[in-house]
Amino acid sequence: MVTKVQVKREGMPISLKHTHEIMEAVKGKQISKANALLKKVLAKQAYIPFRKYPSKGHKHGVPAGYPQKATKQVVSMLEELKANAKNMGFDESKIVISSYSLGRGGYPRFSSGTVYRHGKRTNLTIYSLVDQERKMPEKKQANAENTVESPAAKEPVKEESKEESQKPNEEKKEKPAEQESNKSTESNDLKAEQ
Repeated sequence: MVTKVQVKREGMPISLKHTHEIMEAVKGKQISKANALLKKVLAKQAYIPFRKYPSKGHKHGVPAGYPQKATKQVVSMLEELKANAKNMGFDESKIVISSYSLGRGGYPRFSSGTVYRHGKRTNLTIYSLVDQERKMPEKKQANAENTVESPAAKEPVKEESKEESQKPNEEKKEKPAEQESNKSTESNDLKAEQ
């Protein structure tokens, strides 16, 4: 069964064009390999090729660059994706970045009369389609074993619930008696009026 694991962020103050080029460079790679590449980009040991937006590049002679802000955001999102896969019970070392969704975020609001400068906002969602068997984390299994092994702990709870269930019944018994007394006073009042 194929399961979709994703991570989403909205309104990040990074360039949409840089983010697109970074995601194209890491798409189809495992998270560990993608993180290794992006850490080299942060250290300026490797570069991101700019294919769709070549004018954004700063490397001499090659349409490429070392986008720092967008790379930091993508690295942290990939770590979140890895953690999400682990929490769902998958082997996070085999997670592959399958696709992404990229869009322009809303512009920040300023007081009236000011110019909309530095208003880059980007929304990014990273997807991974996982075709693995889920393994339940060990903590949850240990808790399930503890509850199965100790049925004696449940018995006092049952006794308390019986006592609590008897109390509402007593209150219900008292309420009809009050209603009968109210009905008798109403009938007496009607007879008096007649």
